Amino acid sequence: MTHAARSGSRSPRSRIVIFAAAIALAAGLTLRIGTAPVAAAGVAFDPPTATAVLLQPLVFRDTFTSAVRPARVELLVTAPFVAGTTVEEVTPFAAPGGAWQVRVSQPDTGSVNTVYRFAVRVTLPDGTVAESPTGTATVVDRRFAWQTLSGRTVTLHWYGYTRGQAQGWLNAAEAAVTRASAAIGLAVVPHVDFFAYGASQPFFDAVGGGANADAAGVYILDTHTAFGTILPSDVSSTWPDEEIAHEITHHVFEVATNNPYHAPPLWLDEGCAVYYSEGVGPRNADLRQGIAAGMIVPLDGLTDAFPSTTDPFVLSYAEAVSAVGYFLRTYGQPALRTLLAAYARGSTDDEAFQAATHTSAAAFEAAWLSSIGATSPAAYGPRPAPPGPVPPGWPAVPSAAPVSGITLAGLGAAIAALRRRRPRIRRPLTLRGEPHGGPANDAAPTAGETTGETG
Repeated sequence: MTHAARSGSRSPRSRIVIFAAAIALAAGLTLRIGTAPVAAAGVAFDPPTATAVLLQPLVFRDTFTSAVRPARVELLVTAPFVAGTTVEEVTPFAAPGGAWQVRVSQPDTGSVNTVYRFAVRVTLPDGTVAESPTGTATVVDRRFAWQTLSGRTVTLHWYGYTRGQAQGWLNAAEAAVTRASAAIGLAVVPHVDFFAYGASQPFFDAVGGGANADAAGVYILDTHTAFGTILPSDVSSTWPDEEIAHEITHHVFEVATNNPYHAPPLWLDEGCAVYYSEGVGPRNADLRQGIAAGMIVPLDGLTDAFPSTTDPFVLSYAEAVSAVGYFLRTYGQPALRTLLAAYARGSTDDEAFQAATHTSAAAFEAAWLSSIGATSPAAYGPRPAPPGPVPPGWPAVPSAAPVSGITLAGLGAAIAALRRRRPRIRRPLTLRGEPHGGPANDAAPTAGETTGETG
């Protein structure tokens, strides 16, 4: 079968971010695990353990003995989605023999392959501190009999299909690494895991929420993990290779451009993923239809998210790969490397485009629109409300706004900006645009149960 649209958008952070942020807010502070505390005499720890199984509570445990009752006990957790270390004060349970047990449970584990580092810190009444060894826990999915194949850069996890099929998908993933890294100019590509799911719902469970309902692929930069669905009806098509190549290209792109200051626009990220996984041609029909219907979305409207409704969503991917194709035809591959290297330094859009093309981002957009025979539609958005009536006896408004008015306007803008601000997770999606013919075609391949994995 065909998959006319495999598109998506950056989605909100996974649910684990909510958990980690809640701990951080409750604690009100952060620190680093691994700082050497003052040794507290008479405190001895067992190795800390955790249960991190998908669809089960995330549980941290430890037992320690102390000659005196501790004044304070804290759980320290680091997770890839949150900077620093979250600190949560906990109440230990007394056990026989001077032992104290710590058990902290959270309702959600987050996405598969998320790694947590954790420790217990004990403060005694005299102020001395002891900290347990650091434990680690990786979120696992125990619902399927996972098999694993590893290549030079990619480790493929799958179930329900043959080893020969999996080897072909791993080859496609490694080829995508080679192709994208050469094009983008990334000399060393770090390891990435790809989890291939045989049905949609297990895939949604694995990515931890926040994915579009039609999503079939997700890449999470924070964990260097990609996820995809490969249904039984997909196996004889080009879909598995294209989907895997798309998500692996995201890995290369985002590793190459990741910085704490300014991310590249989403259209450039997704455009490169489509270009280096399937090329421009398969999206041309969508682009022509969008131009004919007057539905073209300006590139500056595709910087952080794509539309959520199907037709504009699909069109956004056609636009993205068209713009990348135009860039490469006009300026060449070295210019793309220059552009992405500028983004890696945290450059603004105009700074990056000036470095690569000697023109602004807006000028590039105008040239691309002209090349496809489209015009930028009129901008829509919030408009200031008309001024209301002046209250009786209100003093005349001077021609220059008073300082207090400027201050209030600035405060209002700052509050509005804070309300609009959201954490940025680099999680582009690949979506299927066509149904699979109902639930029968979405059934998972036969998969046994496994009990061998540990959290």
